[in-house]
This record gives sequence, C-alpha cells and structure tokens, in this order.
Amino acid sequence: MEQLTNHKHKSDILLSGKNITITLSQPEQNTEKLFKNKKCNKCKRERTCDENEKICHTCFKIKTMLKSSGNKVIDDFIIYTQINNDSRRGKLEFVPYEQFKNIKFIARGGFSKIYKATWVDGPIKNWDDIKHKDRNIIRDKNYTVVLKELNKSDNITSEELNELKIFYQIYSDDSANNVLNKTFISKYFGITQDPDTKDIMIIMRYYSSGDLIHYINKNFYKINWEKKLDRLDDIIRGLESLHSLGIIHRDLHSGNILFSNLSTYIGDFGISKSAIESTDNNEIYGIIPYIAPEIFLERKYSEASDIYSFGMIMWEFMTGRRPFWDLNHDAYLIIDICDFLRPPIVTNAPDGYIDLMKECWHSDPEKRPTAAEINTRIWKMRKIEKENFKNNNPTKIIKSPDIGPVTVENNSGAIYKSRSLSLIIQSAISSRSLSVISSSSSRSQSAISLKSSRSRSTIFSRSSRSQSTNFEADKRKSKGNLLVVEGSNRNGYFTKEIEFDINISSNQPSNNGEQYVTKEIDLDINVL
Repeated sequence: MEQLTNHKHKSDILLSGKNITITLSQPEQNTEKLFKNKKCNKCKRERTCDENEKICHTCFKIKTMLKSSGNKVIDDFIIYTQINNDSRRGKLEFVPYEQFKNIKFIARGGFSKIYKATWVDGPIKNWDDIKHKDRNIIRDKNYTVVLKELNKSDNITSEELNELKIFYQIYSDDSANNVLNKTFISKYFGITQDPDTKDIMIIMRYYSSGDLIHYINKNFYKINWEKKLDRLDDIIRGLESLHSLGIIHRDLHSGNILFSNLSTYIGDFGISKSAIESTDNNEIYGIIPYIAPEIFLERKYSEASDIYSFGMIMWEFMTGRRPFWDLNHDAYLIIDICDFLRPPIVTNAPDGYIDLMKECWHSDPEKRPTAAEINTRIWKMRKIEKENFKNNNPTKIIKSPDIGPVTVENNSGAIYKSRSLSLIIQSAISSRSLSVISSSSSRSQSAISLKSSRSRSTIFSRSSRSQSTNFEADKRKSKGNLLVVEGSNRNGYFTKEIEFDINISSNQPSNNGEQYVTKEIDLDINVL
C-alpha cells in the first residue's frame, strides 16, 4: 500500500501544478558564469545553473525553446513533465497547430474525433540533451501522428488531462519491473489545439496496422498461433506495467489494442484510474461485452476487472470475432452476463489456452489470475507452440462458419464504442432484482404444491422419462448438426459450447442453417 500511496501523491502533484512557475518565452542571448550543483530557483533541484538566470540548463531551455499554449493548466503540466524527472522518457510538449499538415479525419468516437496528420518538425529525438545548454535539439521531421480531439475541451481542466498523466506516470517510472513492459504502452508526444473549435488535441504515435479489429479482419487466417501468442504476450506485459503502478485501465477492448509491424500496444487511458483513487463520479463508461459482471453489480473497478476484459480479447484472437457480436448490447445482455453468460467455445486452441481464458472471465474476480501469472502461462504456451512449429506440428486453425471475421447486417444493437452505461445498468439491475423476487416467490408456491402432486408425478414418471429420451434423440438425429448446450459449470458461469454428435448411420450433410456475411469491419473509434 505504501508504494501505491506514493503514486497517488505523484498524481496529486500533477493535478495541482502549484510548484511550477516557469514562464515560457522567446530565446534570449545570455552570457553566463556556470555554477555546479546549485539549487535551481525554478525547479528547486540541484543542477548546473548559470549566474545570470539562477536557473538550471533544463529550465533555461524550456523557457527559451519550447512554445507556450497560453493555457496555464496545459503549460504547468507540460513543464512538470520536462523538469520533474531526469529520464528522457515521458516528456511532453505543446505543438502549435500550424506544425501539422495533411490532416485527415479518420473516425468519431463517443468522446473524441480522430485524425491522421504529418508533424512537420516532428518529435524530439534527443531528450537527454535538453539538460545541456550548448546542445541542439534534434527532431524526427515529417513524422506521421494521430491527433485525438477531445470533445468540448476548450476550457480544459487539470483532471481532463488524465490520459497524458497516466502515460507520464508509466513512462517516467524506471523500476526494474516496468522498464521493458512499458514499451507495450502506446506512445504520446504532447498537445496541440484546434484554432477553430479551441478543443484540445492529444498527439500520439500512428500505428500502421491499426487496432485489433482491423488486424484480425485482415490477417485472421494468415497468422498462426505462435504469432497470436506473441501478440497476446505484448498485451499482457503492457497490462502488467499498468497494474505494477496501481493503475486500472477500465476500458480495455479490441479498439484500444494497437499494432505495428513488430509489436502490440495498449492505448487510450482516458478513463484509467489509480486502484486507490477515490472519485465522486459513479458514471460507468465502456463497451458492454468487455465489462466485468461485478461492475454491473455496482462494485469497484479492480485489476481483476481488466483481466476479465483481457479474457474477452483472448476469445477474439481465438475466433476472429468480437464477443457477443450477434446480440444487442442492452440491459438484457447485462442481465445475462451477471447470470454467467459467456461467449461460446467454438474452436480449438493450444493446450491450456481455453482454460486460461475461462479463468480470466471467472464470475468471482478473486479467482481470476493476475497479469503476471497470465504472462508466465502465455510465455510457456508460446515456447511450446514454437517447438511445435519447428516440428511441423503447430496448432491448426480449423476453418468453420463459427470462426473468422464476420458482421451481421443491420445489427445496430451491437455497439462497440465506449459510452455512458449507468442508465442501462440501473435498468438491468432493477429488472434482475424483480426477476429474482419473482423466481423466489414461484419456488415457494412450487414447494407448497409439491407435496400434493408427488403421488401423481410418480405415476407419470416412467412415461415422462421415455418422452424425454425420445426428444433428446430427435435433437441429435442429423450427422454433424451443431448442438448448443447451456448449463452451470465449475467455473461459475455458463457458456454455449458447440458440440458435434456423430451418428454413424446418417449420411446427411452438415448444415446449421446459419448465414454469415463477411466484410471489412469499420474502425472502432475509441482505438486511440
């Protein structure tokens, strides 16, 4: 708890901005005498200072070289990232809007609009040299970025910079457990401002392969299980980085998983929170299929809530489809999820994969594995799969109508954008409570009538069992027909599992009567 409290204290400093009083201005000519290891009048750190300004070289460069936004909230935060940590990682800057060209609208989300653009000067490549007054800054020119314009952010508050604060907290932490894992967190560069709307735009790295939705839609049958496990390993290491700092993502879904040619990254920390952070805002945001059932039942977010979401991402890698793609995302689905509904197990996977996935979406958050435990188990699966691949015995991806990218036309009820869900959740919980009361009443009435009906039930029991046996036989009469089985299982939920019942005497072809329409899935805007 002591470590988490320190991180909370760090967030409080970021929110206040009271310790920073640097004024950004244009470069000035100075002739100075150097003083070694003096306390800087601005950042109050023991650094190399000059006689004229009485400030360190880092603060001097910030004052003379970096641009001001004209917004104290933004400038205070930007300056804090520059001077508070000697690490080159996590530093941000304000970039004038005219620095961007070829601005192209990509998509619209619940809370933002996404653009692709070219940053003319580009990000700073040698942040380490900012503390040396005589060294020039080198930039990566004509750099492709994403601009995320926050809706109605013209009067932005410190709290609304949460996404960048989370990024800074992750990237400025150089603890041994975080040094490698944080490389699987998406990269942020700073802030700009739309000159027309005055809305704030967050500057982020552009990932050429898009989000998980697009990656799977394009590559599902091209990527083997070794590559899938590689990508999942990246994701869980990024999540482990968050959790090691006491940060809960709270909105982990396929639209926030980003791909480059070589690696995979977790993005979008707009509603991420510290595990110990208290808030008066009880609003729930997200995408229903990825939200853990305990959140619908008005319990607090925890690291285990993120693990549930990761389990859904595992299912997505396995099937090529988003969870509950064929259902309306409404109060009824929330009720079903709270009553243990999970996506169907419709295909094969490497040994241990399905068991791990089911553990991740266990109804009891205490029984879900941690990110570190998942990392270890996926690493072992990946090692085995690599050996299998070398021996020409990899886990095969079996083609069937039940896997692969698919969308159902006119299914507007399946909503894969983060949105406010509190009213829907309230409706679902109220309906579920009434259902429980009604069910309890029915059981009481059944108990009263059971005694009087027991003798009659004995008379008809043999006949009923015979009819039931015939009914079950009828359901299984065709070779290869898919049978949907629902029932309670040991993991505390029920799922629909596709089973094949083979009737040797049947020659009828396999056909489940379902029609699928396959097309490219639209970009999930909350990706970035």
